[in-house]
Amino acid sequence: MLDMYLRDVPSKRKHGPDAVYVQLVEGYRDPETSQVKTRILHSFGRKEDLDLDQIRRLVDQLVAYLPPEEQPDLAAGFAVTDTWSWGGPHLLDGLWRELELDGFFAEALAERAFETDVERAIFTLLAQRALAPDSKLAGARWAGGTAWIPGLEWGGEELEVQHFYRAMDFLHEAMEELRDHLYFQITDLLNADVSVIFYDTTSVSFEIDHADAEEDEDTGPGLRRFGHSKKKRPDLPQVIVAVAINRDGLPVRHWVFPGNTVDVSTVERVTEDLAGLRPRRFLFVGDRGMVSEDNIDFLESRQRKYLLGCTLRDDDVVEHDVLSLRGRYKAVTEELGVKETVIEDGDRPIRYLLCRDTDRAGEDAQVREEILARLEAELEGSRTATTHTRKACDLLSTSGYARYLRELESGGLRIDRAAVRRDERVEGKYVLMTNDLDTPATELVAGYRDMWRVERAFRSMKTALAIEPVYHRKPARIISHAHLCVLAYLLIRLAENRTTEGWKLLREQLDRISLSRIEMGRTVVYRTKRLTRPERNLWKSCHLAPPPETLRIQ
Repeated sequence: MLDMYLRDVPSKRKHGPDAVYVQLVEGYRDPETSQVKTRILHSFGRKEDLDLDQIRRLVDQLVAYLPPEEQPDLAAGFAVTDTWSWGGPHLLDGLWRELELDGFFAEALAERAFETDVERAIFTLLAQRALAPDSKLAGARWAGGTAWIPGLEWGGEELEVQHFYRAMDFLHEAMEELRDHLYFQITDLLNADVSVIFYDTTSVSFEIDHADAEEDEDTGPGLRRFGHSKKKRPDLPQVIVAVAINRDGLPVRHWVFPGNTVDVSTVERVTEDLAGLRPRRFLFVGDRGMVSEDNIDFLESRQRKYLLGCTLRDDDVVEHDVLSLRGRYKAVTEELGVKETVIEDGDRPIRYLLCRDTDRAGEDAQVREEILARLEAELEGSRTATTHTRKACDLLSTSGYARYLRELESGGLRIDRAAVRRDERVEGKYVLMTNDLDTPATELVAGYRDMWRVERAFRSMKTALAIEPVYHRKPARIISHAHLCVLAYLLIRLAENRTTEGWKLLREQLDRISLSRIEMGRTVVYRTKRLTRPERNLWKSCHLAPPPETLRIQ
């Protein structure tokens, strides 16, 4: 026998990273040929599935055979001097590289003479937004101090806040090309379905008292404007962030508009931008805030397929022709049904779908009854019933109450029973309009229900990613801030799709995966925390290699 040792044996895999097997082998000389050969004494199995407790017991037993003076003191000179969060940055970096974002920025930066690694600075901002959302100043402390950023010297200790601002300025310059790159990565690399596009907007606010001027000498056209606030804060300036999302919940395009932009005015710009990509034919799905005669004319003139929500009030066609449709509802799900009709609008047919959700009808009825009960209690025995008072003004200024009230000539208030009957008629109902005359109504209604994917995206950006309030002043950095949040959402949505877990739970698992700096005499080792089986499965689900067991030895 020549020698006995452990070896790693890689095995090629068609999909995913190569499998690696650990074997105990010995070398020996063949007596007939005198050639040195090896034979396997024991196979420990796949490297990531090793029974570490069994290995520890084996090591303890082998050490026991050494003389006492030769048995190693494993604890002597051993100290953990630093620890970083490592799982989250490593996972996001894997997805970042899978979408070839590192290559995109390397090419875009090839002719620029930046002293710092701008690509890594942009990634750091994105990772911070996904894992520990805070200010750019806090990001400088987070990178290298709390989290280890892959690919940066010493994990990011050299990044300062001015590096982040320069990176944001460059991101703003490169975003037009980056949007196209991401779209084709999503459609080609990820093979994502973009035959149906869900579009919606949200308002993102600023904690300031004044809005921007329409044009500023230093910063250009102002973005921070007063407008319709989705969170009922008309006192705060805002911008409008719009997102187009596919059936997998992946953002395929996004836009930033001034805060006083009305939803309905964005449709032409958005559909034109989307039509410049492939496939050029898709179903555009939007809520009732996108419906106007001009938008319908535009979509029809460009032969764009659309599926839009309609208002139930103040629309004569809906009120007189659609809500009065006779016949039974065709089942979409157990609680949801649909009726349909085609109505000619000039020389074009428009298909209307009347939907009724029994669960939603029960919720609407409960809300209506609670409002009426409160109103009856307010009006009973009150001067508000006969005279104009401050209380009457308060009731009329509350939208939930005002629609059920009728003002008398004396200034008093009465419950408007006709309005109550109108609401009873539409409880649980909503109406869709489309120029798609061929797709079954049940499929269109089921598709429209997926609008919740856009709502989830905005909810994630406002909670997990903390997109607001925004503290930037320059329009370019405001827009870059939105870019970073959408990019971060794209990566976490990919992880959620592959693991079928929510980001909150994934982030908790990733936070437990740490990197430690261990000093052993004159040797320094950067070592990853030992992964549990569920943690290893997380990386498998994401189709990524787990963090290396040993990152560096000095």
